[in-house]
Amino acid sequence: MIALLKTSERTNNLSHINNYVFQRHLFAYKAISKEWLRDKKVLELGCGEGYGMELLSPLTEKYVAVDKKRPAGISFNNNRQFTQCQLPWLSHIPDNSFDTILCFQVIEHIKNDHLLLKEIKRVLKPGGSLFLTTPNQLTSLTRNPFHIREYLPGQMQALIAGGFETWSVQGIYGNDTVMRYYVENKRSVERITRFDVLNLQYHLPALLLKGVYSLLNNYNRFTLARKTPDITASIDYVDFYLGELSDTCLDYFVTAMK
Repeated sequence: MIALLKTSERTNNLSHINNYVFQRHLFAYKAISKEWLRDKKVLELGCGEGYGMELLSPLTEKYVAVDKKRPAGISFNNNRQFTQCQLPWLSHIPDNSFDTILCFQVIEHIKNDHLLLKEIKRVLKPGGSLFLTTPNQLTSLTRNPFHIREYLPGQMQALIAGGFETWSVQGIYGNDTVMRYYVENKRSVERITRFDVLNLQYHLPALLLKGVYSLLNNYNRFTLARKTPDITASIDYVDFYLGELSDTCLDYFVTAMK
C-alpha cells in the first residue's frame, strides 16, 4: 500500500490499478516523432519514475533527465544521465544545449510557469523543439492539491504564445474504452465528493489536502479496478490519440519550436 500511495503523482505500472493513468502518460512519449529523438540531445524535465527515459534514450545521442528525486532502479551511463534540480531553474544547463525537451505532466506543479518556459527556450538549440503535456482543467474530476494550477484551453494557448513564436496546442483524447473508464471514474469521484457539502476541497490550503487526496485517490482506483477489471486492465496507450484542441480533451499536447 505504501508503494502505491507514492504513485499518486509519480505514476508507474507496478500495479494494474494505475493502468489508466500510466497508459495516458505513456502515450505522450510514444507520440514523439523519432526525428526529434534519433541521434538528438534530449532533456526531460520531471522524469518521475524514469520509464520514459528507459523507453526513449536508446534512440538518442544523449538523454538527460532532471527531477527533484532520483528515479529508483534506473541505471545511468554516458548516454543516459540524471541531474537533480528544483524546477523551474535550469541554471546548471548552458544556453542552446538540447535539440529536444520533454515536459510531461510537470508545468501544473510549477509556481512560476512563465519562468519555466523561459528557461526551456534558453537551453533549447535554435530550431529545437519542446513537447509538453498538462491536464485540461475542464475534464479534471476534482481539485488536485499537488497541482499549483490547471489550465483552460485558452489559457494554455496564451501561455505558450507568450514564450514561443512557433507553437501548436492539440488535445489528447481517449477512445470508447478510455471514455467508459473515465465515466465510471467520474461517477466514483462524485460519490466521494458528495460528502464535501462545504466544498472544502476548493477552499482549504493544498498542504492540508494532499494526504487525504492521496488516500482517497488510491481508494478510488482500487474500487474501479474491482468494479471494472476488464476495462481497467485492458487500456493501452494506443487507446489515446491526438486531435484538434477542444474543451473535451483530457490533456493538452503542446509543440513549440525555438
